[in-house]
Amino acid sequence: MSLAIVTGGATGIGAATVRKFASEGFNVAFLDINIRDGKKLESESYSGSILFLETDVSSKLAVEQSVNSAVEMFGQPVVLFANAGVFRPTSIFELSEDDVNFMIDINIKGILYSVAAVAGYMRDAKKGAIVLMSSEQAFVGKNGCLVYGATKGAIAQMTKGLSVELSPYGVRVNAVCPGTVRTPLTERVFQQVAENNFNGDLEAAWKAESMAYPIGRVAEANEIAEVVFFLSQENSSFMTGALVPVDGGLTSQAPLIS
Repeated sequence: MSLAIVTGGATGIGAATVRKFASEGFNVAFLDINIRDGKKLESESYSGSILFLETDVSSKLAVEQSVNSAVEMFGQPVVLFANAGVFRPTSIFELSEDDVNFMIDINIKGILYSVAAVAGYMRDAKKGAIVLMSSEQAFVGKNGCLVYGATKGAIAQMTKGLSVELSPYGVRVNAVCPGTVRTPLTERVFQQVAENNFNGDLEAAWKAESMAYPIGRVAEANEIAEVVFFLSQENSSFMTGALVPVDGGLTSQAPLIS
């Protein structure tokens, strides 16, 4: 069986992607700091095996050690989904150095370290597919998301640069750019949105967010996992350096009156 590596795989889009690959017969190693949910997911049964590796992706050494452990167990990786990411609300008028560093360490450095740990194996094998987790915020701005959006824009540019660097070795690099997805992370974010703007009514906050999308709803994690899987397979063999919106039409629309 082939090995797929997923970072941030314990919950949300990462967990949905772990399940997708394992159900398709891949052995999947996923990196996360969430021990409780990581162990729970590891215990699930699919045609492929699942291995949880407790890992802080902001540590280059920790990522290297976990990737090497996965390779020792399952062999050469053919897929990397660099998904691990975090969010904290930010404004240019109320910047916290801790928040800025936290998002840069996970969202940018963590992606770089993950790719660096896997790319050498793929180069030597002369094949591989890497999918990075960007966002609709690579294309548009959102209030309260200044630093998060900047990190996702950096990932979009990283996708372009890596695709040029790794293409000669038979390695493709693309990014998935989701709109809002209902996950444990966004549930926490929208609880705060609800407290601040909707008198604590969480469903009202979600309804307001859904109305921003032409398709009339936010995404589910498995819908993003399906696109990640497509980008990793031969069906997408002529795609590299692509930023793929999965955003319910959000970035396609313009104001009614312009």
